[in-house]
Amino acid sequence: MPQPVFQRLPGALPSPGVPEETLPFLGALLNAPGWGVALVDGDSRLVWMNDLLGALCGRPSGLCVGRYLSEAWPGLAPPLSPLLARALSGERVAEELVSGRFGEVGTLRHLTVSAMPAGSAGVLLLVRDSSARLREEAALRASEEHMRSIVEISCDGYFFHDRGQFLEISPGLGRLLGYYETAELIGRNILDCVAPEFRAPARDVMERGVEAPYELAVLHRDGRRIPVEVMGRSATFQGRAVRMGAVWDVSIRKAAEERLMRMEHFRDQFLDAAGDGFKGPLQTLQCDVLALQHAPAMPEALTEQVGRVGHGVRRVERLIRQLLDFTRARLSNGLPVHPAPVHLGQLAERVMADRQRAHPGRDLRLVTSGDLKGTWDSERLFQLMDSLVGNALHHGPVSSSVVLQLTGRFDGVTVQVHDPDCRVPPEYQGTLFEPFKHRALCSADDGLGLSLFIVRQIALAHGGRISVESGAADGTRFVVWLPREDGPSVSGG
Repeated sequence: MPQPVFQRLPGALPSPGVPEETLPFLGALLNAPGWGVALVDGDSRLVWMNDLLGALCGRPSGLCVGRYLSEAWPGLAPPLSPLLARALSGERVAEELVSGRFGEVGTLRHLTVSAMPAGSAGVLLLVRDSSARLREEAALRASEEHMRSIVEISCDGYFFHDRGQFLEISPGLGRLLGYYETAELIGRNILDCVAPEFRAPARDVMERGVEAPYELAVLHRDGRRIPVEVMGRSATFQGRAVRMGAVWDVSIRKAAEERLMRMEHFRDQFLDAAGDGFKGPLQTLQCDVLALQHAPAMPEALTEQVGRVGHGVRRVERLIRQLLDFTRARLSNGLPVHPAPVHLGQLAERVMADRQRAHPGRDLRLVTSGDLKGTWDSERLFQLMDSLVGNALHHGPVSSSVVLQLTGRFDGVTVQVHDPDCRVPPEYQGTLFEPFKHRALCSADDGLGLSLFIVRQIALAHGGRISVESGAADGTRFVVWLPREDGPSVSGG
């Protein structure tokens, strides 16, 4: 017969073996473990249930005790009945998961149930609500899957390893290595999938726990080498500290870099060959023209023609040089320069002397001040000053003066070419240094419209800048700023 501490069936008598004053303590003990506890007789009627089980099912104990399970818990009786039958047959059922609803229309719950034979009293039923735990586990699994999806998207593959042995491999990495069943790689050494020439550095990186990205080549299942970038991090896998590696396939990038290197090599070969190919014949022509001009028996009728030929050869040479410089600037993102110690004042003297010989009637002035020594490409800066002076001579009136002014300071040198009688229309000033612009305004030396573009590239290649100032009051002034690469020199210019 059930003990009096149970919520008894109507008419049941209390057992004389249990003192009445012990009943509160026994009740508290049965409610303490956190399990809902019930006694179910052989006919599947609830004989007794503790307070926790009453709270769990959402009904007072008095409404459940004495009723069949199918009446008290219709939504839960079907999955519980097989467990009770096993317990009635003498089997101890330990922590099996069942799902059902308490009450007529109750919340779906996931319960961990144990059932133990209780002799003639029936079955002792222990119930614990595992719904929250299962929801948390499901949320955790979903979060893990979400994170794995993010990692899979952000890289081409990832893996977990412990001292160099694969613990887990993403499908993306498996496909990269040619394994569509990643289980084939679990337990294998990582270095088996690394190209032999990279195994020693890869082993060193893993042993030192390097977290910076590094590159190596992995082996595809068919033997192909695939360049990849790897980045490692410390991680936790199934409760233990391991390492995680993210992998990016850099085959496309490497192929692009290789193509770029080939293109740059071809470009350099082409420009060198073109420069040398034109240089030889032009120099020969120039020498022949010079020899003819100084020949003692040159007929006077041919002197003017030989002069025109010499002028044409020099113009062709300048045009070819401009085209080659333009090609270098476009293909190489700038002109190459070869800095060396140079005195800009001496370069400027050469520029003005050459231009004065070509324009004996023009007023050319050179003004220098400050320290003009530094480390620059002398040939390029000669070209810069010569182009600016030549441009001023072409566009200014014959009666105007052209001033080349160099001012040295502690941090660099300013080069100015000033023509007080020349004007640049405002609509041209914004595009003055662009290639092939304003060809109608170009000098005979610059029939392609490239000289100012190349001047700007020379200034940029030295870390400098160029600007133009033009107005009715002061004419046109080109201003070039050249920073020093080696700081100010001791002696002045």
